[in-house]
Amino acid sequence: MLARKATERLLELDPSDEFSLWFFCSNGLCNYCRWEEVENVRRQMGSRNVTKKPACSWVKLKREVNKFGMGEQSHPQTEQIYAKLGELMKMIREAGYVPDTSYSLQDTDEEQKEHNLWNHSERIALAFGLINTPQGSPVKVFKNLRVCGDCHSVYKHVSAVVGRKIILRDP
Repeated sequence: MLARKATERLLELDPSDEFSLWFFCSNGLCNYCRWEEVENVRRQMGSRNVTKKPACSWVKLKREVNKFGMGEQSHPQTEQIYAKLGELMKMIREAGYVPDTSYSLQDTDEEQKEHNLWNHSERIALAFGLINTPQGSPVKVFKNLRVCGDCHSVYKHVSAVVGRKIILRDP
């Protein structure tokens, strides 16, 4: 309740970035597992027509941009991409990666939270980039929104286990 009141007060002071204020309020409540309040905030966002733009990541190969959304299934290489993701997940776990499910902001069990994290667009784009660029060359992935801490950790571990420079650009 306090987070929502603070958000409403900040909106009175500066309504120019309403989405960011509601988004941070919602995420703050998620961090404390206050799921009922999260739902209330999200309902209020909906009633005010405050929406989040969908996350997307892209990899530029030659002159073609390959764009991926969360849980992307429409790319012609979907099967290879998800096979590569499975392979990468196994490799980095063996190298010591432990998922930080606090970045999965849904009221679900740990297994589902891990699954949700592996569907982030930047991970799908990374797998695509690794498949489609020459061994030893850097992989460059761009994202339209901020990258979560767990994805940064995944990128660091993947870079180490595959021995490739990986560049991840976010705003």
